[in-house]
Amino acid sequence: MVQCICALLMSRFLMLRVQGEVFEVRQTWKGLPQGSVLSPLLYNLYTADIGSCLNSDCHLLQYADDLVLYVVNPSIADAASSLCLSLDSLHTWLLDHGLQLSAPKSSVVIFSRKLLIPQVSVNIQGQGIPIAKKAKFLGVYLDSKLSGIHHINYLIKRCERAISILKALAGVWWGAHPFTMKLVYNALVRSILDYGSHLVIPGNKGALAGLDRIQSQCLRIISGCMKSSPINALQVECAEPPLALRRQYLASRFLSRVIPKSSHPLIPKLRELDTLCHSSKYWEHKELPLFLKAFRFFQNLESPITSHPRLPLFNYSYEVLCFTPKIFYNIGISKNSPSANSAFNAVLGERWTGFQRFFTDASKFNGGYTGAAVYYQNSKIILKFRCPKESSIFTGECVALLEACRFIESHEINFGVIFTDSLSCLQALSQNSFRTKLHCPIVLEIKKSLYSCARQEKEVHLVWIPSHCGIKGNECADALAKDACTSESADLAHFSLQGHDLLNLPKLSLDTSWQEWWNISSKKKGSSYYAIQPVVKPKPWFSHFKKYPKQVISVLCRIRIGHCCTPVFLRKIRVQDSSLCECGLDEGTLDHIFFNCPNNSSFDLYGRLQKIKIPLPINFRSLLSHSCPELLQLLLMSIHRNNIKL
Repeated sequence: MVQCICALLMSRFLMLRVQGEVFEVRQTWKGLPQGSVLSPLLYNLYTADIGSCLNSDCHLLQYADDLVLYVVNPSIADAASSLCLSLDSLHTWLLDHGLQLSAPKSSVVIFSRKLLIPQVSVNIQGQGIPIAKKAKFLGVYLDSKLSGIHHINYLIKRCERAISILKALAGVWWGAHPFTMKLVYNALVRSILDYGSHLVIPGNKGALAGLDRIQSQCLRIISGCMKSSPINALQVECAEPPLALRRQYLASRFLSRVIPKSSHPLIPKLRELDTLCHSSKYWEHKELPLFLKAFRFFQNLESPITSHPRLPLFNYSYEVLCFTPKIFYNIGISKNSPSANSAFNAVLGERWTGFQRFFTDASKFNGGYTGAAVYYQNSKIILKFRCPKESSIFTGECVALLEACRFIESHEINFGVIFTDSLSCLQALSQNSFRTKLHCPIVLEIKKSLYSCARQEKEVHLVWIPSHCGIKGNECADALAKDACTSESADLAHFSLQGHDLLNLPKLSLDTSWQEWWNISSKKKGSSYYAIQPVVKPKPWFSHFKKYPKQVISVLCRIRIGHCCTPVFLRKIRVQDSSLCECGLDEGTLDHIFFNCPNNSSFDLYGRLQKIKIPLPINFRSLLSHSCPELLQLLLMSIHRNNIKL
């Protein structure tokens, strides 16, 4: 197959005969057609043995036609000599395969902590390669000191155009809704800030501060807040975490997909770096790389992590992957029906007479273990299993289904029906194994067990039933699953973390770290906003009020943060001399503007607070601490009706 593909690559043309007509399909003598979906695969096959021509101490990084050769050696001269030998061998290999290497387009970068770097010469067949202080590989600039300055400056320059788009879409009192602006920011700006930024840590802190300034600038454009607004309060208001925490989240999320693959080349590198950081004094006063922090986090988990040398999909036969279980999603039982149990018994007698009945369920307590249970109703047999604390409900439901299928497979049961209230598990079983993104080993094991039952001529049906509707078998399974969370007698056969459960841990860690950071940073700045919003929310409050214009949302954002254009605040920051309201009756505080000012009498806010059970009398700042949707609705209506601009 490989020889045929390689021959096809080097052919000059092909002759196709279609319905008596001859078409000449011309191909290039060297290279691949631009934009073809097969080009990366064909190129990888063609250059699969490119690393065999290099020295043993020379390593290769390759992504399509972008190659990096690197040598690790205490002596820079020895490293340059080894690199020259490998380049000559590589040049010969490329010529033998009809390819060329361009020396002027290449560059050499010496990564060293030495202040004085000796002059070295690296050439290809006598043609010198220029020595540079930085190199760009896959969109990331790597400088000789690994400070990250060049890459961060590159990101800042790319963000300038995207920020101009944000400015064109919205001003302070006009433009797109802040929620729409937040989506634009995520797509145009944050995607740039995310690219490779977690790779430059530990890097230059002054350069990293430039990325923080870009984020604060964008959040002010989105919310319409004043420049004096504290950035930590702006981040909580817009539900956008600090970039330092987000970089750690990106590293952890990437590593959560790597850890379950035991053959991944990054894992031994991280182990080597972990050993080095423990033994070397250099890292005692240096910030650790983010990938190493994430690696230690996963290594220190209480439960072992299930790993595979290859994708779980390749551990099962083609027949198992193509097997379609018999699944029933709708049997005519409504969850809110008071007679759900009697209706279920009627359906059971009509469709599954003579079938052995199994009920499965899973449960999880906050901070506790995940329990899974199987209730064999005919024989009153109970199976209970306990999974790790990090396991999801989905994993627990899959474990219960798997054990029920294995019980049917290993016992003399020719007709079995399994009732579960987990719709997600049944949908995962019914999906095409070759197209789904979730390659869950437990789901594939369920398919394997069901396929084995089918080969033994056992008929097994999987049925979805609504949860907590009074069906006795389901209620028994639910009680058993809750007991399995804390029971010492529960089976620990599945007490290991699955790869898909690791994907949720970086987000949980981000939320926890952000909340801790908000609790600490609010003591220095943003304390007034912390009294209103002590808990970090996953979404900004204005995402639920999309019908109001930008001006109204911006005014309320300024009021909540505590930096708004009231006469009292403008006098405080010395923008104007007087703190009197425009009406001239009293000082321009928020209480006066919203409750007593005659210029804002179109909407009686104070009178309407009684309808939403807000205790009166109340001042405006304490009113904001009641952040219920009904109150926010009244405040937005008051700002809109009275045309208040603060």
